[in-house]
Amino acid sequence: MKKNRTPVREEDRAKILLWCARHCCFCGKACTTNIVVHHIDGNPQNNAIDNLIPVCFDCHGELERYNLEHPLGTKYRHLEIKTRREQIYELYTRDYLRPVEIKISRYNLLALEQTGQRNERPWGDISCSVRTLSRDISLRLELQIKPYHNGKPMKAHLADLYAGLAKWNLIPNFTVHGHFELPISRRSRPFHYRVEIFWTIVDVLGRAHDMLPFSYVWTDPKGDWWYDPRVLYDY
Repeated sequence: MKKNRTPVREEDRAKILLWCARHCCFCGKACTTNIVVHHIDGNPQNNAIDNLIPVCFDCHGELERYNLEHPLGTKYRHLEIKTRREQIYELYTRDYLRPVEIKISRYNLLALEQTGQRNERPWGDISCSVRTLSRDISLRLELQIKPYHNGKPMKAHLADLYAGLAKWNLIPNFTVHGHFELPISRRSRPFHYRVEIFWTIVDVLGRAHDMLPFSYVWTDPKGDWWYDPRVLYDY
């Protein structure tokens, strides 16, 4: 029985074809116009971008043979198909990525940048600066901060910019200075605070690149936050 087909939104179709530069997202060959948008789960009404993959005619026929109930052979599973697709997307969109520097400090980073003075912020008010290190294209950033005290999650009311709910518009060679508050006490024993930083760069083609998370740690009330390449839990 033929399934009803819902047309893929033109904006989504354009995105995924640009992300792969019209290359098959399974075998990798250039397709030009000989490319189709395949529904990974076989449901032509499920047009979520995560369910779509641009493929050549040959691979489309292969993927259509996906059937876990068949007893022989190693069939293409959804995870394999999606992982291969993301490899192709990454290959043709990574040139649009640019380096971004994220800093955390107890000091006013704006004043430090402008005057070189290390002016302390009010206790528990944490500076956060985000800087694009390129001079050519703009980016958007999603930033989520997860605070801990002595390895245990802290309750904190973070604004949408620091909770991964809003996008930062990053202009080339420009620094955005902000701050957020944490319930930190200088009398805490042990004095061990951590903020884990989970961040995603959205390139000019609208593709989100999940970057490796990292941390800043504060262990001396007289010192400052220091960079730690680890996170406690990689969500």
